[in-house]
Amino acid sequence: MLYVDDEDQLVHLVTGMMERMGYNVTGMTRPADAIDALRADPRSFDLVLSDLGMPGMSGMDLAEELLQIRPDLPIIITSGYVRSEDARRAEQIGVQDVVMKPNTVAEIGQLIRERLDALRK
Repeated sequence: MLYVDDEDQLVHLVTGMMERMGYNVTGMTRPADAIDALRADPRSFDLVLSDLGMPGMSGMDLAEELLQIRPDLPIIITSGYVRSEDARRAEQIGVQDVVMKPNTVAEIGQLIRERLDALRK
């Protein structure tokens, strides 16, 4: 799994929590690095979890770039504020879920599990 958020502390915290839940997580703070990593090995990640609001490139822009590289990649966007146009854009570009922060690690973990299980069907 790839986790992208511009806040170093949050990347460290969420990555650690997801690893304790049994997920193999790579955390990144720069969307461009996430694009480069996926481009270098499109099958290296089963799922992407990204913040919506990041400087330079939003989570939606990141998702759009990643889905051009790998259209079947499950992507979950998190945000403290989701506008209706964000939800519409997410659906248009193929983002599977947009979830509100704050959310519990258990809620995100369950959503991740559902998306990964759906890949196996």
